[in-house]
Amino acid sequence: MIAAHLAKRATVALDTYIVDCAWSSDSTALAIAGGEGAVLLITRAAANPEVRKLGQHALGTLAIAWQPGSGTIASSGQDGTLMLWNAAAAVPAKLLNSGTTWTEHLAYAPDGKLAAATGKTLDIWSREGERMGPLAPHASTVAAIAWDASGRELAAATNRAMWVHRIEPPPLAARAYEVASACLTAAFSPNGRVLVAGMQDGAVHLWYRASARDAHMRGYGARVALTYWSANSRHLATSAGAQIVIWDFGGKGPEGSTPLELSAHTDRIDCLAYQPGGPWLASGGRDWRVALWWPGKADLPVDVQLCASEVSVLRWSPDGRVLAVGERGGQLSFYALVTKSATPAR
Repeated sequence: MIAAHLAKRATVALDTYIVDCAWSSDSTALAIAGGEGAVLLITRAAANPEVRKLGQHALGTLAIAWQPGSGTIASSGQDGTLMLWNAAAAVPAKLLNSGTTWTEHLAYAPDGKLAAATGKTLDIWSREGERMGPLAPHASTVAAIAWDASGRELAAATNRAMWVHRIEPPPLAARAYEVASACLTAAFSPNGRVLVAGMQDGAVHLWYRASARDAHMRGYGARVALTYWSANSRHLATSAGAQIVIWDFGGKGPEGSTPLELSAHTDRIDCLAYQPGGPWLASGGRDWRVALWWPGKADLPVDVQLCASEVSVLRWSPDGRVLAVGERGGQLSFYALVTKSATPAR
């Protein structure tokens, strides 16, 4: 049996609602989207953090993403702009887009392409920041976007349809998986076999990519706003309230099976995060708590940390060693994952 806990290594008071954050590929720095508009860079994360302001979005920052393998950071704000920043300040900031409609979702593909969802429209930029052109507008606002592991296909969650756009190789193509409700999330399994959406009507829809078969699991008491895969594609963590529901995709799959239900939070869970390359799941809620879980091995959290305010974002470092915890009150904390094998008493 492996014992684990979260050990706090550093805390920074940012004095802004932490909307989102994104790690550098080498797990040494963290970019922050501030609710008051600041775009911040935290260097020497989890050791002796230093805070540097990269820039500002008037009225508030909405989303942030870090390009894999580079120092480029993308951010968008309520001022209608989409910006590229350089973490080393080696090159000046670049304006990618400016308009009256907010860009609410950003996602980098593994090869560095950037996707941005602005209202009903998806835009794609190359790794070098050259516009590859907008895709045809959707019939409704895009609620979430996600790249598959190959970086060739982009999923877009909309009302009554999950769209999958093939970006490479050309020509561009699109396919719609139609549903009876609004898709709120989009998540490809790491092995690329399944695409999942949390639904407004309290269900989870999943599509098997090879056959396009549509399956769904119902019974949630509210809209399902969180869907996250384990690194090995075995488990899907979901939440629609104060409870975590885990679906097991091993064997014959989740349909008709009883999910694992995990309870420890006393208020709504707003963020989930599976450890990259590992089994650990973190959850954060409006009860000011962060819980660490080992789904399938323990029904109770192996550790719980109390924060200073509601938890707004959780992000594991790419190496899986550090968990960044952002709060609505502006506190940012770094927790190291400490594990050890427990030897039974003789």
